[in-house]
Amino acid sequence: MAKIKLITAREILDSRGIPTLEARITLDSGETTTAGAPSGESLGRFEGTELRDRADARFGGMGVLQSARYITELIGPKLVGVDIVRQKDIDTWLSKSDSSNDKSKIGVNTIMTVSQLVLKGGALAKKKPLYKYFNDLYNESFEKKISFTRIPSPVINMINGGKHGTKNLEFQEFHIIPSTSYSFSKSLELGVNLYQAVKKVLEYRNAGISVSEEGGFTPNLLTNSDALEVMRETIASQKMNLGVDVFFGLDCAPSYYYSKGKYTVKDKPQPLSTDEYIAFLTDLIEKYTILFLEDPLDEEDYGSWKKMNDLIGNKSYLVGDDFVAGNKDRLAKAIHEKACNAVLVKFNQVPTITEMLENVNLIKEAGFKTVFSHRLGETVDSIIADLAVGIQADFVKFGAPVRGERVIKYNRLLEIEKELQI
Repeated sequence: MAKIKLITAREILDSRGIPTLEARITLDSGETTTAGAPSGESLGRFEGTELRDRADARFGGMGVLQSARYITELIGPKLVGVDIVRQKDIDTWLSKSDSSNDKSKIGVNTIMTVSQLVLKGGALAKKKPLYKYFNDLYNESFEKKISFTRIPSPVINMINGGKHGTKNLEFQEFHIIPSTSYSFSKSLELGVNLYQAVKKVLEYRNAGISVSEEGGFTPNLLTNSDALEVMRETIASQKMNLGVDVFFGLDCAPSYYYSKGKYTVKDKPQPLSTDEYIAFLTDLIEKYTILFLEDPLDEEDYGSWKKMNDLIGNKSYLVGDDFVAGNKDRLAKAIHEKACNAVLVKFNQVPTITEMLENVNLIKEAGFKTVFSHRLGETVDSIIADLAVGIQADFVKFGAPVRGERVIKYNRLLEIEKELQI
């Protein structure tokens, strides 16, 4: 089997104009491939820590030259001559190379970039599409027999608020989710049509059609309910049925509007207690057929998460993102306490592909839904699409169906759908 000949890294810019890593691997067969590191804006407190050049004035201290040097000068040379398909062994060594709990010495971005690179190199050496190689890796690691039966359903961003928007809306993301009975290509077509139709509705309302860094519109609306009304009006204008053809989703990200035990949203005249806020959310779920509710509550309030799951878990997906943040202990606790019924998986929560797979296996074993997600700061690497298909994730979140770094991931799923003819 092919062995590693050379690994190098360099600093590039992500979709926000913030530095990130790109690494390249060359095998002794002469084959080569690259991997780009995405990065988040709303980082969970329990995620791994990225290494940034904080003491350097370049890019406001957000450079990654030190990280690139670690890969090129320290990590890469030690992996020369290693069999490229030894993913688990290499990942174990990578993870142990940083003894800190949050991987802050070398950086979760540094380690995960190399781990991604090894995965891609393995697929190259085996002459398999990345999704098939990843599927083999998962099945062999956990003695499973997951076959390819579907392309994950898209959760498509329409409107942004909170930290991702103009801050007039508290909720961070407003999604449409086509019926899972549709093929991926049909779902994407529906999502694109609705995105363009939302634009027309916003123009008609003179609400503004500026877009966020992940492509969702950031309109001048007064309340979160106003945004949902825009989307409902759009659905009706396209002769679609809400709750049949398409469903709504929310990423609440309450760290933006939760303080001192109260949730403050413009939909209500006074700050809400947790029970009042849960009642508000359950009313929205009933009124707007919300299928996907991500991070609605403070991430330390396990009791309220469990209460929310008891209330809506039989009709909606209560999705843990920052609530779990890839942390295995938090994931185990969420599963044990039945505090949610779906979990978001994305890069740099954990430091390696192997640890990502271990979390995916725990999620699947629990019977929870698996959602593979982009980050706010993205690259034109489409690896997340392959991984989602490889483990047969239930949903993918790639942002709005615009902007090259998002569209390349949707296009990759279209390509895989055609290859697999499913």
